Order: sequence, then structure tokens, then C-alpha cells
Amino acid sequence: MERIRVADSLRGFSLLGIFLANLLIFQYGLSGKSYIEYYHLSTFNLGIFHFIKIFIESSFMPIFALLFGFSLDKLYQSMKNKDIKRPRIKLFRRAVFILTIGILHAAFIWEGDILSGYAISMLLVLPFISLNKGFFKWVTIIAILLFVALLSTTFFDNSELPENKHKQENYVEKVKDIYQNGSYNEINNAAGELKDPFFKQLKGMFGESIGFIFLAVFIMEATFFGIGIFLSKSKWFEKDAKDFWSSELFIYLIPISLILKSSYLWIEDKGLAENLTYIFGFLLAMGYVALFKYLYQKFDNHLIFRGLESLGRMSLTFYILQSVIGVSIFYSFGLGYFGTDTLSFSFITFITLYFIQVMIAFWYQKHFRYGPLEYILRVFTYLKFKP
Repeated sequence: MERIRVADSLRGFSLLGIFLANLLIFQYGLSGKSYIEYYHLSTFNLGIFHFIKIFIESSFMPIFALLFGFSLDKLYQSMKNKDIKRPRIKLFRRAVFILTIGILHAAFIWEGDILSGYAISMLLVLPFISLNKGFFKWVTIIAILLFVALLSTTFFDNSELPENKHKQENYVEKVKDIYQNGSYNEINNAAGELKDPFFKQLKGMFGESIGFIFLAVFIMEATFFGIGIFLSKSKWFEKDAKDFWSSELFIYLIPISLILKSSYLWIEDKGLAENLTYIFGFLLAMGYVALFKYLYQKFDNHLIFRGLESLGRMSLTFYILQSVIGVSIFYSFGLGYFGTDTLSFSFITFITLYFIQVMIAFWYQKHFRYGPLEYILRVFTYLKFKP
């Protein structure tokens, strides 16, 4: 089965958004960015922070997850077309390998891993992979409506969760000290030793069960996978981007999504603003996907898209590499820039490093078909070596 090049290119582009969204976590901690006022950023750097929050954060992770589901279905279809026996077993091994990589990534490189969640989501949708597009269409619609309904229960909840400013400031100071001065082991164990006020707030919203919170996250990721599978089965990427209801409508909704996603800046109700951010962050993601498809179809032979395709085919390798780059710049065993008021410089640096990654991938793909981790993943999936 021929690869869908626009999906490869979009995957490569989504790595830029993930890299920049993760920049806030690399520089200010997994939840430290929720207490950005305690990092005392300059006006310009605070503007960069809000730009990332509005234009990038929560809108590129869904794209990456969607493309995981898309690729999962395309691989399954390819196996069926080639009469490969027991394709679900092979895809199960693939999920196990990604889960293993994710666990190792979180344990030894960076705690902000997404691969583990994606692997579990793969396992959730795998039993249904052979069903038709109608199933995935309605299941994802129902899941999204349930998610919106869950969030809407707090729309009219006027009770404010208690915030202890002193605890939050102390937490930030401890995080800065560990990540700026601590050893590798101290940084790896920081999440378990520090009591994060952010998770206390989550317990206040969802109850005491952390398991419920993670289950909700996995279900949401599985929903993105389901959307990707639906797009694969309906051949959405192959259709004309000028079709209004499937593509153009989402492009027109981009400005509305950006305005409502920025509501945390001008709505006093913090809970309502966060819910709007989640909902319109996803809608913005769909707008980005539709806009990218439109531009790709109009300029499909442009060199930039060729470079993004190369990066997209090596997304697993470069996702791990981006984590190595991030911790090497910001953690104490690297350059130690964690918690500093240098976000604009970091932003430019990450964009520059991303374009270097595109050039490396473009060169690499001229000589090799698979990236290093992609090749190992293929071997583990099929249990055979291919030169």
C-alpha cells in the first residue's frame, strides 16, 4: 500500500509543535508552567509563553495522536492486503515495543513521555481495528460528547478550588533548586519526592482517585486514535481540501478557536477558561490539520514538505532525540537553564534545532529507508530482519 505522503509531512510538522510545547515543560517543569508567575518572566518572555500556550500547547499532541491511529489502520490494511497472517498479534507486539520505549524514556530521559499513553491507547483500539469507518465515527463522536459533558459540569460550578500561594511558591523554588543543581538521580526522583499542588487541585476536580484521572487521559488519547482510524478508513487525506464540510469549515474555525483558547487571559473563572482551552485546543488541532492538507495539496512539490515528510517517517527517533536535547539544555547535568528568564532565546533555539532535524532527516532518508528506532520497531513487529 502506497504511503500517504501528506500524513508523513503533517507528522513531521507536528513534531515542531510538540517540541515547542515541551519547551515549557523542559524549562519550567511538568506542572511548573501552571505557576509561571513565580518564575518572574519579563514582559516579552511572558508574551512568548502565552503564544505557546494559545497557538501550540494542547493542539499538537492531538495531531500526533491522531496520526498514530491513522498509521495503525494503514499498517493493518497493508498487512491484510499482503495476506500477512495474524496482523493483530504483530500490531500487539508493536504496541508492546512502543510501551517499552515509553517506559524507558520516562524512567531514564524525561518524565514528560507520551509514548506509554499512546501504546496503551493502541491496545484499547486494537480489538476494533477491523470494524468499518461508521463504528469509529460514532464511537469518537460519543466519546467527544461525553468528554465535553464532563467538562461542562464545571461550567456552572461557582466553587473555587483553594489555592495556597505560599505552597505553590515553595514548590517552584524546590523544583528550580533540584533541576538547576541536583544530580541525575535527584532529578529522576523529584516527581515522587515533591508534593505538587497541581495534582492536589486535580484531586479536587476529579476526586481522590489518581487512577481515574489517568483513565480519563487514556480514553481521550484513544479517542484521538479513533479519529485517526476514521480518517484512514474514509480516505480523508486523499480527498480535496476544498470540500467545505470536511476541511474548509475547520480552517474557518481557526480564529474562533484561538480566541476562545485564549480565554484564560480574559475570563476570571479559571475552571471555565481551562475547559474552553481543552475543547477549543482540540478544535484548533483539527483546523491545523485541515489547513496543512490544503497547503500541501497546493504546494505538494515544495522542498519544505519533502523535508517534513522525511522527518515524519522518523518521528519516533526524533521524538526521543528531542527529549535528549531538552534535558541537555535545561537540566543541571546539561547546561542548567531550567527556570531562567530566557524563554524567547529558548524559543528561537528550539526552532533552529528543529530545522536542523529536518535537514538531518532529509539527508538520512536519501541513504536509508528507516530511522534507527523505526527499524528496530519494524523488526520487533514482524520478528524478521530486512536489509
